[in-house]
Amino acid sequence: MRKNESPFWPQKSILHPAPPKEPYEPVRRVRMTLTREEQRQVDKVASKDYQLSIPILMEHAGLAVANACVVVAKATTTPVHFFAGKGMNGGDSYVAARILKSWGYSVTIWDCFPEETHSPAVKTNRAAAEAFGVKIRPAAEFDPAIWQAGISRMIHEKEPGMPCVLVDGIIGTGYEFSRPLPPSLCEITKKIEDGHSRGARVIAIDIPTGVDCNTGEVDPGAITADLTLSFLLPKKGITVQPGRSKAGQVRVPTIGLPINFADMVLGPVPEEKNDEEETKEEESGVRSAKGD
Repeated sequence: MRKNESPFWPQKSILHPAPPKEPYEPVRRVRMTLTREEQRQVDKVASKDYQLSIPILMEHAGLAVANACVVVAKATTTPVHFFAGKGMNGGDSYVAARILKSWGYSVTIWDCFPEETHSPAVKTNRAAAEAFGVKIRPAAEFDPAIWQAGISRMIHEKEPGMPCVLVDGIIGTGYEFSRPLPPSLCEITKKIEDGHSRGARVIAIDIPTGVDCNTGEVDPGAITADLTLSFLLPKKGITVQPGRSKAGQVRVPTIGLPINFADMVLGPVPEEKNDEEETKEEESGVRSAKGD
């Protein structure tokens, strides 16, 4: 047996270096965020091709919101107030309120669009919440001055609860910075911010009201949350500034869809060109222009 064939003979040496390894190339880039249009496409495909209708997804989202309220409230004696819009976030609010009511919490829903027609799914969940005894009142009547910061709501609990929990379900991904919040909603968001300054904890559903889902631009009347529950994937607007500063802690709860469902629907993320490729393309463009 020759020495280089022996299993105990070193295979790597200066005279016989190891062959170079091929550079690592990932199979594909996965999505980390969703834009407004991508979220709508995912919801549409889930309902049409996977038989997961909007009410089913809304029920899962509402349960996730209810669980988050339990963690933030800390005690069943902590009041929970939902500010419900007329879209998907409003429907999630009605579902979460109904579930919390069945768990023994003191729940109130403040309807931000009391005079407008809600979508069928929202209308159904609103009626269900009302049938279970959840109080539904116009948001214009909300008064944050009735709570004081730092007061323990503990009665039979092992730890004190918050003064109250405020849940923002007014406008989610549908807000666009090019269309400012109307004055009626700004009055409501101002009251929520006032309650926040008095010690309440604010939870935002999907994305805080007043933050643009695509650009992260912030309306002057935007809500500042302590916790944002962004379903399936974080929305792009809360991963960049200034929208990131409005989101607080971001959690991504499951709503009954696979973790890679956005990639299943939308496909892999297009490969981004690196700086060297962009420089070469610019140089070739300049050369061709000079040649012409």
